[in-house]
Amino acid sequence: DDTSPSLRGKSRSKHSAGSFPQIKSTPSKAQVKAAAKKDAYYRQLFGDNEQLFKKRPLHSILGTLSEEVREKWMHYSNTNEDRRLLEQVVSQYRQRICELAASEGEINVGSEPYYQRNTGALFDAIRVVLEDNGVQPLLAWHDTHDSPLRNDRKPDGTLIELANASDSKDWRWVAAVVEIKDDKASENNKVARGQILEDFLDMARDQPRKNMLGLGITKHGKVTAYVSTCDSIDYAIVGKLPALDTNVSSEEYAMVRFIAVLLRYLDPRHSYVVSQTSGIFNDINLVELVPPPKQIVNMLSGSFREFRLKIADDKAFSGRRYYIHGMRTWLYHAQIYYATEAGKVERGDDVILKLQWHASDAREGDIHKKANSMSVPHIPQLVFAGDIEMEEHPGGWEVLVMHNAGASIKDHAIWSNFHNACVIVDAFAGFSHTLLAASAGDGSDFILHRDVSASNLLMHGKDHEPRVIDWGYGLVASAQNLNRTTGLPAIVGTAPYMSLRVLYGQFKRSVVDDLESLFLVLSYCLCKHYGKPDKDWYRRMWSGTLSTSNLLMERKDWLESLATYIAKMNLNSCPRELSELAVDMYMALFGSKEYSA
Repeated sequence: DDTSPSLRGKSRSKHSAGSFPQIKSTPSKAQVKAAAKKDAYYRQLFGDNEQLFKKRPLHSILGTLSEEVREKWMHYSNTNEDRRLLEQVVSQYRQRICELAASEGEINVGSEPYYQRNTGALFDAIRVVLEDNGVQPLLAWHDTHDSPLRNDRKPDGTLIELANASDSKDWRWVAAVVEIKDDKASENNKVARGQILEDFLDMARDQPRKNMLGLGITKHGKVTAYVSTCDSIDYAIVGKLPALDTNVSSEEYAMVRFIAVLLRYLDPRHSYVVSQTSGIFNDINLVELVPPPKQIVNMLSGSFREFRLKIADDKAFSGRRYYIHGMRTWLYHAQIYYATEAGKVERGDDVILKLQWHASDAREGDIHKKANSMSVPHIPQLVFAGDIEMEEHPGGWEVLVMHNAGASIKDHAIWSNFHNACVIVDAFAGFSHTLLAASAGDGSDFILHRDVSASNLLMHGKDHEPRVIDWGYGLVASAQNLNRTTGLPAIVGTAPYMSLRVLYGQFKRSVVDDLESLFLVLSYCLCKHYGKPDKDWYRRMWSGTLSTSNLLMERKDWLESLATYIAKMNLNSCPRELSELAVDMYMALFGSKEYSA
């Protein structure tokens, strides 16, 4: 989630505000849910991620999707065995367009509606020819440019698992997306690429995926395939939509072959991290998912034949799901079920299932296990953890199961009752206790959380017990370091809650940075529930859309003095206990009422 740098005295960073090292910041929802999906937004989304785009051979990106798809594509391309089928498709395609032109009228050649109609006709023609040849396609085409999916977004087309084609509004069933432009748009059109990135974000919101497929159709019907992997956006030129009145070129046959191979051989669930039975998946055998050699923690062992998780809701309730690259997480409410040797099924605890792509050698399971062994308070007990078996990304995917930890502090109902102010103070005391105890360590090691944010601080049960979760960016270091500081060539966290020192680009981190992030979480919650701050200022500070340098300048202005800190939040109706807590934390962190750059 987010992190924040601190105003410690008058110290300055060696880094200027415009020359930061790479920041592994978690994208926030606001970044990808702009109020209006204008072309400028898509251009910005592409521009922010342009460095991820890498041109690859087509057979290479097909291999990312499926080895069978790659092999079939290579076989037919080299042997031309499918030529008769391709000719049938082109004939059926042209006949279909003539029928549409007769019933709906002519469309300007080269316009977006022209390519929209032709694309749909091609998919229909391939389906008909495959079925006439005794082949049942695995995927179904849906024209969605005028038919929004459940979040009101409208890609120009989608490929849906045929078995679930009736539920075409659900992003979880989308196997591929298509975005179409007119002849004014080149193959590297920024708006089209930004729209495909946004489609990828929507596809992965509730369905954890290893990769995603998108097609861009641009000038003269040129088709580009995009595959989002965990590390990059790979793309390749496929070919062109067939012309209507000329001999079919090799580029046009290549396009027809590509779509035919996809519809015939691409498993609709090729990209799912966990195979499913219904919805996303509601029944997981943990030992199949994570075999013993890959297990970090297993507290389920005993006289049981297997351990299964049943997902309480198909949709993830939290996590870093809006992503294009970097760490991604999905959290689900679930229940454990034990199957005994006698075959009896027994229900166990309510738990949280966390699936995660961590994009590094670190394992959250290792860090969480260490924190539990050090008896750090207010951390959910880890029940199960390990690496998911995956040939494409060995060790990159991780599964964790922990005891239920409650609801996020930011949206908790406790804020609505003034009489709960002291309970909230106690909760923040508990959060502080956790961070300080982890940094104190056990004599041999200590831990820094490094990603304290509003989503990672929870309250559990009727007694509102504090819980600190999401140790994926945590760091275990030797307790021989008496200053309890670390310095690494990477800055991590969630931008709105990063300490000032982190925003300045300094590598050194200590528990003070975690505590400053905690202070910013409190400030955010006070603004959200009791304040009437300027709306534009509130959005800039907490949406996660500002650049690091601009966020640094906004933060410095806000925290310049105790007076400006209080004034910006405009806390007209805040309980006295909470405003005093905020002031006390400000004074403890920054040491004086004034901050001078």
